[in-house]
Amino acid sequence: MKFLCLHGLGTNAAIFQSQLGAIVSELEKDGTASFYFLDGLVEQPASKEVDGLYEGPYYGYFRCDYSMSENAPDSFHEAWKTGTFQDSVAEAYSLIYDVLEEEGPFGGIIGFSHGATLAFAFLLHHAEKNPLDPPFALFRCAVFISGPAPLGENGMRLSFDEVVGALLKIPTVHVAGKADALFEESLNLYRLCEKYTAKLVCHDKGHWVPRDRANTLGMVKAIRDLIDRSTLM
Repeated sequence: MKFLCLHGLGTNAAIFQSQLGAIVSELEKDGTASFYFLDGLVEQPASKEVDGLYEGPYYGYFRCDYSMSENAPDSFHEAWKTGTFQDSVAEAYSLIYDVLEEEGPFGGIIGFSHGATLAFAFLLHHAEKNPLDPPFALFRCAVFISGPAPLGENGMRLSFDEVVGALLKIPTVHVAGKADALFEESLNLYRLCEKYTAKLVCHDKGHWVPRDRANTLGMVKAIRDLIDRSTLM
C-alpha cells in the first residue's frame, strides 16, 4: 500500500522521512508499504523538536501561527473573520488534490501533528463536498500521530462531545504520547473516528515519533493490521 505522508509544523518532508525511518524500513523491506513525503506550502520557523538537529527550510501546510490576541495585527480572530485562515487551508487542500492526481493512487495517508490535523480535515472536506462518494474514495485508511482535531465552522476545535456519530468512517490508527502536551487532543481525534475500526497506540514519550525498537514494532504491527483491515472494505 502506498501512503501519502504529511509532516508536522516547522519541519519538512525530509525530516518527517527521517522521523519515520524505522517504521518505513520495516514496512518497505517486505513490500508491505511505500511512502511519498510531501512538503508544505508555507515557510515556518523550525519547531523546537527539530531546531538545531535538521536543516531547513521548514514548512507548514497552512498558516496557523497567528497571535491569539484579538488586538494583534495578525490575530487568528481577524484571520478567521476575513477568511485569510480558511483561504490558507483551501490552498493546502488543493495541494493534496494535486499530488493525488500526479502521484496517486494512494491507499493510505499518514500525518504527524499539524499534518495529522490537515489529513483529518481534508478527508472531512472531501466527504462533505462529495456526499455520494464512498468513505474510501481517496484513501482506504489513515494514521494520525500526535494530531489535534481541526477547527469547526465556529473556529473552535472539533470535539467528540459536540458531534453525533463518527466523523471519519475509514479504518484508522492513532499514535499518542502520554508525555505529549497534545495527548488529550490526540485522544479527542481518536474518538471522532469510527470506534469499531479505530486503533489507539499509546507510548510514554512526548511530541515526536518514538524510535526505540519496542515502540517501532508496536506501531508497525498496528499499521500492518490497519492495511489488512482496510483491504477488506
